[in-house]
Amino acid sequence: MTSTTTRDRRPLTALVTANYLSWIGNTMTLVAVPLYVLQISSSATEAGAAGFANALPMIVAGLAGGVIADRVGPKRTSVVADLAAGACMAAVPLLHGTVGLALPALMALLFLRTLADAPGAAARLALLPRVTARGQVRSETANSLFASAQRVAFVVGPPLAALMAGLTGPTAVLYVDAGTFLASALLIMAVPGGEPASRAREAEPGDAAEAAGARPGLLREVTEGARYILRTPVLAAIISVVVCTNFLDDALTPVVLPVYSRELLGGERTVGLLLAANGIGAVVGSFAYAPASRRLLANRWATFVGCFALICAARLAMVAEPGLWLMLVITFAIGLASGPVNPLVTGVVERSTPPEALGRVWGAVMAMAFAAAPVGIFATGWLAQNIGLRPTLGLFGGLYVLLICYVVRNRPLRGLAGPEETRAPVSEDAATAG
Repeated sequence: MTSTTTRDRRPLTALVTANYLSWIGNTMTLVAVPLYVLQISSSATEAGAAGFANALPMIVAGLAGGVIADRVGPKRTSVVADLAAGACMAAVPLLHGTVGLALPALMALLFLRTLADAPGAAARLALLPRVTARGQVRSETANSLFASAQRVAFVVGPPLAALMAGLTGPTAVLYVDAGTFLASALLIMAVPGGEPASRAREAEPGDAAEAAGARPGLLREVTEGARYILRTPVLAAIISVVVCTNFLDDALTPVVLPVYSRELLGGERTVGLLLAANGIGAVVGSFAYAPASRRLLANRWATFVGCFALICAARLAMVAEPGLWLMLVITFAIGLASGPVNPLVTGVVERSTPPEALGRVWGAVMAMAFAAAPVGIFATGWLAQNIGLRPTLGLFGGLYVLLICYVVRNRPLRGLAGPEETRAPVSEDAATAG
């Protein structure tokens, strides 16, 4: 009996736990950093500048991080990224309490923290198929558990950070965030394997350097993930949908619900209820996907279409000003329908990408998704200010209808309704080394 028949779920548990810790720390930072800046400067402008510096590197770092994960191995990349990000985060309160910390230095540390953290996120995604194979777990179950981290973190992290900041001050929250990175690094260290996947691949015509076995340049590798997506019809289709939904949906929490609460529900106090309903729905949807994918949601194409149809209907129902109680149901439904999307997309990317390119592909996916979100948030805010919230909701609902039509008619996406495509092979060494 070979070692591949031995089930070991400890690496998967360690990876999923590390991902939860990292995401919870990240969402706590979203609250702690503005509170920290306001505490030391009382400037909303400086708080906004600090938040901008914290988010700015995500696009470039995602692309480069995927290449790093493929070159040096996802395990090593994840550990080093977590340690570097944790050190940057811990330096903020340490410097503030000793020699002082000016705003430019704070922005530089936040920039470096995100620059280090993004490769770690891509690396953990690249590790997921290996530990899933080692644990002999259904990919839908592993992807659901892994993707649920982001949903749970946005429900748990911000209120926890606000509570801690109220009791002990925002400085303590920053130390906790640094601690989550350290704990994540220690957990990933315990994951066996994770060496660089073989880079053996077919050389492109006329590429003498690659035909001779030489490593391509860094810039070429950075764009390789995007080029692979464009050459793979199902990936090109599904990522284009993800980019569109990020543009349409990521403004819900920071723009749509706060403005809706203020203008149509009588005050800002209701926004917390709406955000809680949406977050709980997303957590339920993420966890429910694993058991439901066996029968009820076994048809991935129908699940994809159904989730977007429910989100579209809910977004259009908001135009009718249904009142607080129905709005709670609507926001819960939006979260519930969004829950299965990430694990479904994760499974498609894993099965359609060879292990040696997985880091680069995930880096490209993350970069595209991050690029779409701020544009969508800005566009939603501008439209709500200039044409009104209800017309904006109607417009975005109409765009969702067009998106659903694209998903229904797209041939590669319709192929998701058929038999499950074969997963790109994970080598025995990658799955069992350690």
